[in-house]
Amino acid sequence: MLVYDGDCSFCKYWVNRWRRKTGNKVKYTPFQELPEEFRGTTHAQFRKSVYLFTKYGQRLHGAEAVAALLHLSGHSTWNWLYHRLPLAGKVAEVGYRLVADNRDFFFKLTKLVFRDNSR
Repeated sequence: MLVYDGDCSFCKYWVNRWRRKTGNKVKYTPFQELPEEFRGTTHAQFRKSVYLFTKYGQRLHGAEAVAALLHLSGHSTWNWLYHRLPLAGKVAEVGYRLVADNRDFFFKLTKLVFRDNSR
C-alpha cells in the first residue's frame, strides 16, 4: 500500500500515473483516510513523504518508496540504481526532499512537461 497526501495536487497527479502502471499490485490510500498513527507512522510523517508498506512488512518512504513502486510497475532501473550505485540513494533522497518541499512549483512544472490530464 502506498500512502500519500490526498490534499496535494502534485501527489494526486503522480499517484494517478502510478496507479495506471501498477494496476492491482498496489493499493493507494490518502493518509487522511487512516488513523492518526498507522503502522508506526503519524500524519505528520505522512505529510512530508509518501510511504510504501509492503506485504513483507517493510516500511519505505521518500525516494526509496518511489524507486520500489517503479520497480513494481515494471521499471526496475531506478530501484537498482538507488540500491547499487554509490551515493545514488543519498542524491535521490535530496532530490525527493527538494520536490516534496516545493510541491506547488513542481506540480506546475509537471503539468508543463507531461501535458497529459492525469489528476
